[in-house]
Amino acid sequence: MKPTIQTLLFPLLFPLLSLPLLAGAHFQLTYPPSRGDNDQTQTTSPCGGLDTPSTTRTPWSLTGGQLKFEAGHDEADTAVYLALGNRPSREDFTIILAQQFKQVGLGTFCWNDLPVPNGVQGIRVGVNATIQVVQAGHTGGGLYNCADITFVSATPSGISACSNSSGVSAETVSHSSNSSASASSSSTSTAAGSAGSGKSSDGNVNAVAAGVAVMAAAGVVAAVGGWVL
Repeated sequence: MKPTIQTLLFPLLFPLLSLPLLAGAHFQLTYPPSRGDNDQTQTTSPCGGLDTPSTTRTPWSLTGGQLKFEAGHDEADTAVYLALGNRPSREDFTIILAQQFKQVGLGTFCWNDLPVPNGVQGIRVGVNATIQVVQAGHTGGGLYNCADITFVSATPSGISACSNSSGVSAETVSHSSNSSASASSSSTSTAAGSAGSGKSSDGNVNAVAAGVAVMAAAGVVAAVGGWVL
């Protein structure tokens, strides 16, 4: 049978046809609600290229609160950061809520109570802040998603408990020299925390990790798992 132009071109076109499906395998931050979700810009730091904070901020307890996202990769190195202020820049995300770990499985990944590290200056009732979840998939590229919050004295009522989807969990990762926070010689940097995969009886991840990195001078670069904030 003589090959047709369609059969000759299909092997070349198939990878191109698959690109939108691959690009759609990003993750969605669902609580606190994200600033938005743009697959075309989610590789842009910070906040997936969405520079304008939400007009409606989510109340979040001074001690921490619920955080939930929908995983689009079956495995992805993940970390969660916090920046104080009304409109933080990339260099402001220096508070570590969850240090680098590997999210495994597709579906909902959540913390019912992701703690804010003790002793962080500037956190008080009424202060605005932004949470940023950072992921790196199989290709190593970074994905960024942000949610804008306002600190309140206690966890707001009416928030339903969340649980991980079946097969979704957290695994520890080894930290190489390029996966720690770094700064210029005139800066100071400290970090504390550990990653884990502990779950309660309802399948929730307890505290995967908590820590704080304080970088005192301009020009700070924070990197996790090989990708740069």
